[in-house]
Amino acid sequence: MDEEFSLRRFNIREADWPSERSILSNIRHLVFEVEQGANGSGDVDSADEEGFHWLATDSKDAPIGTVRLKPDGQIDQLAVLENFRGAGVGKALLEQAIDKARHLGLEQVELVAPDGLQDFCEGAGFTPASEKPEDKKSLHQRMVQDLLPLDDRVLRLKATEINPGISVKQFDTGEVSFTEIGKIIRKVREIVFVHELGLPESFIGDEADDDALHWVAKDESGQIVGVIRMSLAGDISHLAVMSVHRNEGVGRSLLELAVGKATRYGLSEVRMEAMAGLNKFLTRAGFEKKGEAFEKFDTGYQTYNKATVLEDVHEPLQRPRVDGDHYSESEIVYKLGSDKRLILLRREEDYRNVILEMAKQATTSIRVYSPVLEHKLFDNNDLRDIFSALARKNRNTHIEILLFDSHRMTRNGHALLEVSRKLSSSIKMKIVHPELRQLNHEYMLVDDTGIVYRLDYEVYDGYANFSDITECNRLGRQFTAAWESGLSDPNLRQLRM
Repeated sequence: MDEEFSLRRFNIREADWPSERSILSNIRHLVFEVEQGANGSGDVDSADEEGFHWLATDSKDAPIGTVRLKPDGQIDQLAVLENFRGAGVGKALLEQAIDKARHLGLEQVELVAPDGLQDFCEGAGFTPASEKPEDKKSLHQRMVQDLLPLDDRVLRLKATEINPGISVKQFDTGEVSFTEIGKIIRKVREIVFVHELGLPESFIGDEADDDALHWVAKDESGQIVGVIRMSLAGDISHLAVMSVHRNEGVGRSLLELAVGKATRYGLSEVRMEAMAGLNKFLTRAGFEKKGEAFEKFDTGYQTYNKATVLEDVHEPLQRPRVDGDHYSESEIVYKLGSDKRLILLRREEDYRNVILEMAKQATTSIRVYSPVLEHKLFDNNDLRDIFSALARKNRNTHIEILLFDSHRMTRNGHALLEVSRKLSSSIKMKIVHPELRQLNHEYMLVDDTGIVYRLDYEVYDGYANFSDITECNRLGRQFTAAWESGLSDPNLRQLRM
């Protein structure tokens, strides 16, 4: 490889001004007044109360940067501590502010760039305003960026909520068999519930374990650091995370897996009883209080629930027709835009081959929606070269990839991640907003004509069609909605040593 890459060790999240005002104003003070000597530049003003704020933190959760967006589209108060400049923190903060403005329905954002930062702002998509500064000696330049509108009202409302932070996850999550690793799950519960929280030993396990669904989180060494279970009726319980791994997103990820499974099972809601101290955590995860608080084990408890279906966001899922031809690699030549036959795919090899064949015929666009961008199907040099050639073809070609989690890719490497970092203007990746992960399907759309689809990305059972404009339009609308509300993960962009 020509470039060397490293993972960004910072996190960006939307901040709450009333509770975090001192942290945000302190960063401004250190940058603007202590370092730059600009007295009053970072002072708190009336715009802080009505504005939107973001906070950047390092790998140890220490504050390192901030930015503000005013309701009228002005971005200001961008401040990054000196030791963390050049690592992409400032650009990541700007992107969050721009995304928020777009979801608020603003048509344009603007900022005032001081001399020395104008090139940086241009790299973030801003252009100098037509008029020149009134003071010709001024070293500041007003810059603007036009925004494409969001047409989907539901997504716009969802996207204006506080987004979860994006950071490098140091763990893997997945569904497991209780029969196989039940002893380890019970041991984690014992450490957390009994030894740490002082709860009764009944929390270690009961007869419901055998019929429930279970998920675990593992650290990079393969040790289980978090567990959760859910009954087939949608009752979530026994969420336990080892103390040294809290505040890393483990609990949130385990909750998302349970909610996602409940949605695919067709359950209308999930429920959970939890200690009152978890209220903020569960509220951020989309849960709402239900009923009155109550005492349990000498501790305050609350029942929470969460609806598993977002109306109007996704069209009803359609299963492909069962009649069709089985994929044949050698006997038939499939032509994009011409062959309308339904091709049934039942093996890993079939998927890999048809993905390569269809992508090879692309002339304008490829869009991939894949929860994990499975290495067996997408992580190969042939597909990387095809994507690279299409991206370099001309300025009108583009490739967009949506996935649920970047952890496996950034930790283990991936051919498509490599090429997207090198050609970031033509090959873009985003993370699907957690609230829009109800569907477990995976698909690839080529030139808005060809489609490769499977209902469940964990099962090799689906179809392909080299010419199905109707279905491509339907899935294309879903993709666009998820893309517009997608999260920009700094770990997916190009990073140099």
